[in-house]
Amino acid sequence: MSTIAIDFGTSNTIVCDLDPLSQSPRVIKFKSISRKFEGSEIYAVPTLVFVENDGRLIFGQEVCFGRKGLSKADKNQRFQAFKRAMVADYQSPPLNINNKLYDSKLIAECFLENIWYELAKQNIEPTRAIFTVPVGSFERYLDWFRNFANKLKIQQVHLVDESTAAALGYAINKIGSLVLVVDLGGGTLDLSLVRTKGDNQQQIIQAEVLAKSDAYVGGVDIDSWIVEHYLAKINASRESIGEMGWSNLLEVAERLKIKLSTSESYTESWFDDETFMAHELILERSELAEILESRQLLSQIREALDEVLTYALSKGIKKNDIEQVLLVGGSSQIPAIQQLIISYFGPNKVKLDKPFEAVAHGALLLSKLVEVEDYLRHGYAIRVWDPFNKFHIHHAIFKAGSKYPCKSEYPITLQVARDGQEKINLDIGEIAETSRAEVNYDSQGRMTTAELVKATDFRSLESEHRTEVCIAHLNPAGKAGEDRISVDFEVNQQRILTATVFDLVTGEKLADKEAIAKLK
Repeated sequence: MSTIAIDFGTSNTIVCDLDPLSQSPRVIKFKSISRKFEGSEIYAVPTLVFVENDGRLIFGQEVCFGRKGLSKADKNQRFQAFKRAMVADYQSPPLNINNKLYDSKLIAECFLENIWYELAKQNIEPTRAIFTVPVGSFERYLDWFRNFANKLKIQQVHLVDESTAAALGYAINKIGSLVLVVDLGGGTLDLSLVRTKGDNQQQIIQAEVLAKSDAYVGGVDIDSWIVEHYLAKINASRESIGEMGWSNLLEVAERLKIKLSTSESYTESWFDDETFMAHELILERSELAEILESRQLLSQIREALDEVLTYALSKGIKKNDIEQVLLVGGSSQIPAIQQLIISYFGPNKVKLDKPFEAVAHGALLLSKLVEVEDYLRHGYAIRVWDPFNKFHIHHAIFKAGSKYPCKSEYPITLQVARDGQEKINLDIGEIAETSRAEVNYDSQGRMTTAELVKATDFRSLESEHRTEVCIAHLNPAGKAGEDRISVDFEVNQQRILTATVFDLVTGEKLADKEAIAKLK
């Protein structure tokens, strides 16, 4: 059985397998679509897709203006950060390119299918796939991966948190290790505190996830902040430079950000041949730190660290008990972020040596584990309408932090709403406190606010945004106000919410541990 691990990132995607001789993880290089990270020997596939006028798709490194005849005028056919769009609750309308609609899910599917095609060209035919996902992923995003794996007829598919995977990559061979991973990539900030346990003599290894934290903020936000900072300096706005100019400046900002990881100051020049404006972006490392502080990114990292440490302390784990702190993700290379983490844990504990490959390497080593003991990052709840107060209220089924597999403490009794009712529908979903970057503009295109905002998200389990799930068909039909069904909820080992339903009138079991999303 061959295994492949894919760290599907907002900005870059890394693919790994096991070297057949050494049985150690190795990053796979694809000749046409991979690029090497600056200052390293690691190759990644830029998470980019371009739709040509004839419908042909090109991927990765090939999606670079100035290559293959791509012009600046074609930028609306270039898809980037589509992973982040998939994670979001709001889905942007699909783009119409030559009478065909393209949305983030279709583009992501085409991108990963191309990875599979490139693997086949190297005679790699995996039967098992391990995909890494953000800590705060909702079920709709996870279901998309499962459906994609079924489409490709992959025999086994596993999903693992990105930061948890990175921790396993370090601690997999040492029982009793306690590792914290801080993963700041292109789209998300993820933290995971993991401890390994087991039996050294029998070589049984288990991983226990002790604490997590996350926020929807990352490198793509930093690029935007750098451009906004520059435009404010020259008294310009996004509207005045146009969307193509904005897109080009984002590319310049990304290069500046990368260069400042090794230089105190860097300058990038660029001429916009559409507006005939010459741009010279000069950025100091200290200036970037001020941007990150003013846009509250450093505050968000402090808050996430405090959340993890507080939760760990409630389990009797002190900060000094943490053996290693691993910084992974491209944005973790920013000196201001590294200095912040070091201020918490000291220079001896913070490791910076595998920023790009740690997640994929750790995911690949998941096969050595007996199991990963994890908990729910989000809670599950039923959303019901309060007719008196005229707003929705949430009835919790499982609280965030519950270990899974787990069962509800007691069954929920549900009534019939009207005479003749033949089925009972519920709006069931995940509920979580989220943090994300939000930028607002005025009518002239000038930024008015740019800050991290917190919100309570409720996301239905239905993948197509239908708001209700049928959990019971009633025969005979119900009577208004009667107690009709009793429901026991359970979260299984695969993190899928299931329901066992009893009809209180007939005594019949209507469902036995049925997956909620599959009940009709």
